[in-house]
Amino acid sequence: MEEISSIAVVSPSILEGKKKKLKGTPKSIKKQKAQDVEVRETPEGDITRKKSKGNLFKNTNFPTDNTVTKSGKKKQTKSPDTVSVKNNKQKLKVTPEKRKSDTSYDGDDDGSTKSTPKRVKFTPGKHSTPQETPNDVTKSTQKSVKQKRTKKKANVSLKSDKTGDGSSTVSEPSGVNAWAEALERAQNQETDVSWEQAVAKARGKPDGVGEGEAEKAGAGKSNSRENVSEKGQKKVAFEKKSKKEFGSKQVMKLAGKTLKTLTGKAAKEKEKNSNKRKRETDAAGKKEDDKTKKPKLEEMSKKDRKKVRKMQRTNFEVIQQTKKIWESLRRHDLKAEEKTKLCQELMTMVRGKVKELVFAHDTARVIQCLMKNGSQEQRTELFEELKDDLVELCKTKYSSFFVKKVLKYGTKAQKNAVFKAFHGNVRKIVRHTVAAAVLEYGYNEYATAAQRSALMEEFYGPSFALFKSPNVTTLEQILKEQPTRRDMILSNMKEAITPLVDKTVLSHTIVHRAFFEYFTYASNKARMDMIELLRENIVHMVHTRDGSRVAMYCIWYGTAKDRKVIIKSFKGHVVKLCKEEYGHMVMLALFDAVDDTKLMEKAVLQEMLKSLYEVCFDQYGLKVLLYLLSPRDQVYFHPDVIKVLELGDANPNSKKDAAVRRKELLSAVSSPLLQFIVDHTKELVMSNSRLLLILDILTHAEGDPTAAMEAICKIAAEPFVSGSLENFHIIEHPAGHMTLKKLIKNDAERIKQNEKVLFTDILLRTVSESSLKSWAACNRGCFILITILELNNEKMSAEVKKRLTSVKKSLGKMEFKGAQILQGKLNEA
Repeated sequence: MEEISSIAVVSPSILEGKKKKLKGTPKSIKKQKAQDVEVRETPEGDITRKKSKGNLFKNTNFPTDNTVTKSGKKKQTKSPDTVSVKNNKQKLKVTPEKRKSDTSYDGDDDGSTKSTPKRVKFTPGKHSTPQETPNDVTKSTQKSVKQKRTKKKANVSLKSDKTGDGSSTVSEPSGVNAWAEALERAQNQETDVSWEQAVAKARGKPDGVGEGEAEKAGAGKSNSRENVSEKGQKKVAFEKKSKKEFGSKQVMKLAGKTLKTLTGKAAKEKEKNSNKRKRETDAAGKKEDDKTKKPKLEEMSKKDRKKVRKMQRTNFEVIQQTKKIWESLRRHDLKAEEKTKLCQELMTMVRGKVKELVFAHDTARVIQCLMKNGSQEQRTELFEELKDDLVELCKTKYSSFFVKKVLKYGTKAQKNAVFKAFHGNVRKIVRHTVAAAVLEYGYNEYATAAQRSALMEEFYGPSFALFKSPNVTTLEQILKEQPTRRDMILSNMKEAITPLVDKTVLSHTIVHRAFFEYFTYASNKARMDMIELLRENIVHMVHTRDGSRVAMYCIWYGTAKDRKVIIKSFKGHVVKLCKEEYGHMVMLALFDAVDDTKLMEKAVLQEMLKSLYEVCFDQYGLKVLLYLLSPRDQVYFHPDVIKVLELGDANPNSKKDAAVRRKELLSAVSSPLLQFIVDHTKELVMSNSRLLLILDILTHAEGDPTAAMEAICKIAAEPFVSGSLENFHIIEHPAGHMTLKKLIKNDAERIKQNEKVLFTDILLRTVSESSLKSWAACNRGCFILITILELNNEKMSAEVKKRLTSVKKSLGKMEFKGAQILQGKLNEA
């Protein structure tokens, strides 16, 4: 066979556009279409390529290699990683995955291929290699097919096509890196290296050839094969390994690492740097943009944002000007002429805009100030603009104060208009926290009896809200006139007041009035049902007259459990209750009705006794203490108060006898009260109102009163200088001398009861003779001595006469009435 050039040339049948079939190719070769390429041998041995139809290497960048021609010259050419030969149905593909061996096939001129592979001849030269036999190639090809099926590797094939002129076609070397290495080694050799030798070095072992067969096949190879560097072989092996293992799992791992990198520290650092650059850029261009661009709201300070929001409000300019006038108008030292002028100016600015300004927190104060300081015409003008929205004004936090100003400074007609606006809306208003406060203010301060009754009628039912009765004043009168409607009215009242139990409006007077009327006329069962709902909130109602009556009804008609809950709800409020005008009545009801005196002692009396001084020196707290000592004594309590307390005597839930209950309560407070006198003697004896308390404690308290009496007598025994204005002695003090007289007179009762401890006896033993004589120097002192003589106790009378014997003559020279009477008593046998 004639030797052929080492330059591979595509068969002329391809140039003619004919399709040819490759028969006998390995089954592992994948079918894939590719573009045709023609590689021709030039006279000088150079390689030329011609693109066939379809733009074969479009968008393909080929590396530049140095091609060695027959003449020894070098020419730069481009070599693709993959060269595909397009055939009729099959495609041979040379891939860079296998570099060690290729398999070539000889083809006929007409495009058909033979089933037996033919060997490839190389031009003999200095470094030529022995030719491969067809049998060796066949064996290696079959073995490579098996390996490719198991390892799923791409085929690397070399096609040899013998043309009519004796040339042959050889596939180009596979792999850019291998190609470059082979050419680099060829260039570095001392002798002339041909193209065939470079291709042979780049190929390596044939694909599919084992170690044993490779040794046989390579026994006669040139030294150029042996001179391949170990570094190059390692590099090729690494590339083959990396491409072999680059599957779906590796893709997922690589994607995961990339994602972690992007979302991890690298991403944060990248974002940080990006933000830093952005800030620097923004800072650089901020000065220029400030003059041209409108500043963003989030970039402003809090104060600037607030100012911008205010500027967006309607009537911004008017608001600013009115607030300036208001600052001057609200001053107390403003003259009347200036005030009138400012009110006129302010009225001019707000005219027609009152409704828009009255709902805001700042401008609402301006309108209120104008209502307060303006003339009657200005007040009327303001009211006329808002009279149709009075109920809505009551429900808003700031505008509600304007309604209060109308009630305070408005005319009678304007006040009536406000109450008229409430008609039909009372049940809704009373459940609204803000509006209920306005209703409460009007009900307590400015409503007449008829207006109050008209407001209360709406609790009786819808018909009473729609049709007002001009002559009706109370629920009692309605029930007398319409007794058949009693159940309907009470049912409507229960429905209206039940939702108010847990509301903050429970503290309002109008609500207390509704509850009181319901408890007054409801049946005992209805009362008990309402008590169960109300018992935990009674403490919020005791500060008004009607509310305290409701609390008393709850105590009288509640069960033992209800009373216990009510008493526990008073925890922390006992002292306050004792000091309130109406709250102290609730305390008296507790003393009358609760049978569990131990509970009363722990929950009520102990808390009260801890603040005994505060309770004692209060007007209503004193009555609570006196009720414990002398219950329902008309000396201390008005008959009307006693009548109210008597309403609870017939309650069905108090089983213990009243006398036993009172004695148990008295024993609980006696000792602390006696000690209280010892601790605060001078303050008590010098107080007009506390005089009766001292007398009651020494008279009714259980226990030995000697210590308390001695404490009072020590004050009386102090040296007395008549007419001293610096410190009144107990003898000359208006309350002090009355205290002594009452205590001395009380000994008459103690003598009748055979009491061993007498105040007069202790007094005479404590006061010296000189002090007793000094008492006779003043009118009030003389009367105290007369009181002792009038006890008709021989022992005490004899002691007084004996001490005053030396002053009998001087008493006749004194002009005041007491001295004359005392002289007469001393002269009696």
